[in-house]
Amino acid sequence: MNPVFSAALVVLALNLPAAAWSACNCGPTYCLDDSAFNAAIAAKKSQAAADGAPTRLVQLYDKLDHCVAAATTAPDGFSILFQNPADGSIIVDGWTVEDERNDAAATAGGKGACFVILTRRAFACCDSTPATQRADYDSTLDLNTTGAIRCQQ
Repeated sequence: MNPVFSAALVVLALNLPAAAWSACNCGPTYCLDDSAFNAAIAAKKSQAAADGAPTRLVQLYDKLDHCVAAATTAPDGFSILFQNPADGSIIVDGWTVEDERNDAAATAGGKGACFVILTRRAFACCDSTPATQRADYDSTLDLNTTGAIRCQQ
């Protein structure tokens, strides 16, 4: 190993708080309830609000697992998951007010589905339950519904 690279790793390791090393075995940004999570999620929510996202969508960030990696890797925008009532096919596309209204109207009869989402599957921080093993996982839609909002007309 390159001695300069080795020295850089030692310096990095010494500068990380001891809690980051002992809190979990997945790396500091994947530890649940890390103190840096609140700042990371606040920044993400602030940017979404500044970009004009409605408050009800910005609140989807509050549904993320509480680790820094979940906050920093979450998408900056929202998507619509639409299950076609006619054939059950699923389309995921960028969110717009108009598309949400149209897709909500198309599924209003109880067939198909329409959700506004950040991601289909929940991000798993260290020691979190994997997305497909959580109680809110809908295998038909391949969606963790806790992190989703039903479309509104």
